[in-house]
Amino acid sequence: MKVRFIPVALLSTAVLLGLFSGQQSAQASYNSVFNQEAAYAKAENKDITTTTDRRLNSFKSVYLGQNKAGKVRNVSYTTYASKQGTKFSSYANHWVNVRTLKNGTVYVYTDKTTHGNYLVAYHALAKRQGVTLKLGSQKVRVGYSRHQIISIKAPKHTLKVSLTTGKTTWDRQVITSKRNRAFKGSVPHTGSVKTRLVKDAKRYLGVPYRYAGRNPFGGLDCATFVNQVYLDVTHKDIGGMTGVQQQLGKHVAVKHANTGDLLF
Repeated sequence: MKVRFIPVALLSTAVLLGLFSGQQSAQASYNSVFNQEAAYAKAENKDITTTTDRRLNSFKSVYLGQNKAGKVRNVSYTTYASKQGTKFSSYANHWVNVRTLKNGTVYVYTDKTTHGNYLVAYHALAKRQGVTLKLGSQKVRVGYSRHQIISIKAPKHTLKVSLTTGKTTWDRQVITSKRNRAFKGSVPHTGSVKTRLVKDAKRYLGVPYRYAGRNPFGGLDCATFVNQVYLDVTHKDIGGMTGVQQQLGKHVAVKHANTGDLLF
């Protein structure tokens, strides 16, 4: 029995060490992606004042975040399982996001998570670079040209968005504001800022939680939901991550918290 006990004990130890090593590796990978996400979020342009969703065809749309000068800071290409009209009807099943950074690069990610329901894979692109990603079961090619044009090439279709002017084309056809889609109700314009923030937040009841989601037509995560409400009401971009929002805000004691304040 003693002879057999030794290899069994060694095997058990090896298995435990393997599991421990695997957990450490997974945690290191998680931390690496999370740190990358945080770095990108802090380096983003945070001057978005307007967001719009434009229907490309019955099953696809593009969501744009732009500043006062019309420069595009966020491009969200979304696909739907059900037919879409000019008004909101259902949420997207897949999306690819492109965000701009202050140093002139952009980063790209899709709705595919890397750790269960959390964290996505981020890809930084400089001008004249591209990356091929999976959008559901289909492959898409995202490119960033020297003229600051984002191109998303999906099977049979190509979307192009100028980051400098906002000009958007779908299969070479210009997509104007006439294609803008309406979300639930409208942004409240009467009452105090606090009252309008609460009313606007309620418009998003029912929007599914999507980690790293940047589009109310497709899904939002917690921080982007808060950012979207502030964009709607105050036209201030407070960042799409809780850590960024915490840094940008003015800190006050909890006992002095008012309606519209954020608690961390």
